[in-house]
Amino acid sequence: MAATWPTVAEVKQVLGVNTDSRDAVITAAVGAAIEQVAVDIGYLSIDVTEEDGTFTLEGVTPAAFYEDAESEAAEVTPSYSISQAALILSVQVVKAPDQPYGVAAVFDTGGLQIAAEHPTYTQMLLGERLSLGFG
Repeated sequence: MAATWPTVAEVKQVLGVNTDSRDAVITAAVGAAIEQVAVDIGYLSIDVTEEDGTFTLEGVTPAAFYEDAESEAAEVTPSYSISQAALILSVQVVKAPDQPYGVAAVFDTGGLQIAAEHPTYTQMLLGERLSLGFG
């Protein structure tokens, strides 16, 4: 069984959301997360589409782009690591408005700040990068 991009239903399950009231927010978060994962691993000409809560990513690899700048985007099937990175980022994006300025809680002695970068997300993308940023 091949890995797939996270669905709205999967993100709702992780978040413990049982209603449809936040579906628009969750849909936008999943789309944005998939798009960002594609950017972080190096795809070019990225296009994320959604139909019935399921997402598709099309992109151009740097190698294809440098061989032919007119190359067409192809559907990207994620590895399990990339899929999990997109799920982690989706959940972070949905929860972000609940932690303004990255502050999760305030105590008498100060605040508890959320890390700027999720360590598991970063780990999931190790070895998945398509290029090193120079060509």
